[in-house]
Amino acid sequence: MSSQPNQSLIDGIRCFQELASSDVPLGNAELAERLGINVVKANRLLMTLKSIGLAEQGSHKKYRPGPAIQLLAAQSFHGSHLYKQALSVLAQHQYPDRIVAMGVLWNDSVVYMYHASPGQAMHEALGGYRLYHATQSSIGQLFLADREDEALGALVEPLKPEEQERLLDNIRQIREQGISILFDTEKQSFNIAMKVTIDGSEAGLAFSDLMLNRAELDDAISQLHELARQIERNH
Repeated sequence: MSSQPNQSLIDGIRCFQELASSDVPLGNAELAERLGINVVKANRLLMTLKSIGLAEQGSHKKYRPGPAIQLLAAQSFHGSHLYKQALSVLAQHQYPDRIVAMGVLWNDSVVYMYHASPGQAMHEALGGYRLYHATQSSIGQLFLADREDEALGALVEPLKPEEQERLLDNIRQIREQGISILFDTEKQSFNIAMKVTIDGSEAGLAFSDLMLNRAELDDAISQLHELARQIERNH
């Protein structure tokens, strides 16, 4: 029996992921281009997803997630101890001066499970934020630090030299300290992130848009540590 990964299954999952993360319906050609596959294969994958309710076609014959995505969403929430434990803690913490986020790395992008701006309602914070490239995210860089240097090479290649240097400096700092601390020069604010682990599953927990001086930043780091501990202890 072959132990090789099933490429057709992988392509089908990638196809569904692309549909689920797109803000607009996608046609065969658009999806094929995004996935780097031919149009015939893209059409076959979309028709298969449609046959099991994971995709549907709108008036312009383009595809969007189908009704079965609601079932998957409910099952995913039920099956994720990390998600349930984290949300019950995060629901009790509202911050007037920062964004609170929790996310995981998918390929080269951060998928936010929770992303709450000051004053934002809980239901708006759940899965309602776009994918974010890992190199531009404190959570993303936190997980990129786990990769080998060779694997980072292709990721940083499109960046400008000064951006490459800044990213690699951040990666070195994360490996040494176990926490991601980024300074946004445009907003003049800090973004900090650390890992939360529950039953072997990892996510990144972050505070962002912190308009603080260095002494105040140390307090925010302590608060993030405490929030992470509360989530991990919440059995």
